Amino acid sequence: MEKRYEVTGMKCDGCVKTVTEKLSAVKGVEKVVVDLANKQVTVTGKPWTLSLKRALKGTKFALGKEL
Repeated sequence: MEKRYEVTGMKCDGCVKTVTEKLSAVKGVEKVVVDLANKQVTVTGKPWTLSLKRALKGTKFALGKEL
């Protein structure tokens, strides 16, 4: 299953790396693709959306609405 979300707070390649690492560590995630230009992330697998949001808690990034 593939879902796409808005991500706020991303401005550079370092941001992309951090978001990718944090979301990739969530149980059920198989693949993470971050699109910096469009401020979006595509997550493949079967993670809970709440788990993805919690993974970014404490960072300057936030998972927005599903697209």
